[in-house]
Amino acid sequence: MTTDRPTVVRRRFTLVALVIPVVVVVASIAVQLVLLPQVPPTIATHWGWTGRANGFSPSWLMPLVTALIGGAIPVAVFALGVGGLRRGDHGSSYRLLGAVAVFIAVLVAGLGAATLGIQTGRADAAAVLPPLLLPGVMIAALAAGAVGWAIQPHAPWRPTPGGTSAEVDVRPGERVVWLQGVSLARAGVVVLSVVTVIGVAAAVPVVLLADPAASWISLGVVIVLAVLFAVTLRYHVRVDPEGLTAVSAAGWPRVHVPIDDVMSAEVVQVSPMGEFGGWGIRRSAQGRGVVLRTGEGVRVHRRDGQTLTVTVDDAATAAGLLNAYAALTAGRRGD
Repeated sequence: MTTDRPTVVRRRFTLVALVIPVVVVVASIAVQLVLLPQVPPTIATHWGWTGRANGFSPSWLMPLVTALIGGAIPVAVFALGVGGLRRGDHGSSYRLLGAVAVFIAVLVAGLGAATLGIQTGRADAAAVLPPLLLPGVMIAALAAGAVGWAIQPHAPWRPTPGGTSAEVDVRPGERVVWLQGVSLARAGVVVLSVVTVIGVAAAVPVVLLADPAASWISLGVVIVLAVLFAVTLRYHVRVDPEGLTAVSAAGWPRVHVPIDDVMSAEVVQVSPMGEFGGWGIRRSAQGRGVVLRTGEGVRVHRRDGQTLTVTVDDAATAAGLLNAYAALTAGRRGD
């Protein structure tokens, strides 16, 4: 009996992104529960750049954090990827997601168990962090991520047939404008929300316990994440005699292809994860993209060989109008 390749890809992804992380996190929590009676009620949970403790928490909080972060993030990563794989989507981005899930699980689980382990049998919290602890856990997590990548089969993204562009008749001197709006897909909203929440959760203890420089860096990261989230929620797309323009509803960022640069336009079927590795303004081997959802989009081929892909409804009309304006422009140039 043979198993088709998409099924193998999905099963290996499930193994790496869900099963292994859950086993690792459960094992770490079990070890921590065994160690809890042997550690001080209050333990060191954060150390400064010098290696000296500057943050403390109740000992019972460590297994809880391990479960909430080490378990929740891989589960969220699995939920993000498995839906697309079930639909037959594919690409190296899914393979990377699986590797990231097992990396995070091993990193968080290892740090949780090690934090309690170095304080076992002590009367008070560990004041100094062993110099090899963090590098050792990080190396183990990176190795786990590499193994997770290797376990999953190579299944590169392959383009799927798109539709045909509409025939749009535009006479010289006429000005026809096509307008459309596109909102970020629910999966993209969930992913960006989770990333923002994780960023805020990671920044809170740094702001409260760390030095001012680290606090400002953490706040800066949170602000950047929030801004990226806000400007990615919705885009307005316009095709007119000047070319194609896609601009965030927030007013920035703005992507524009002048009509002089348009060689041709076509309708394509777009997979944000498989083709571009995510949502928003992206760049991949297929070119640049403003990809907010799965489905049809317009792909503009530029004269310099570059492409721009925009996911949008009624892509056939957009592509047809761009081709009409490009033909008029080429006629004026004498191409």
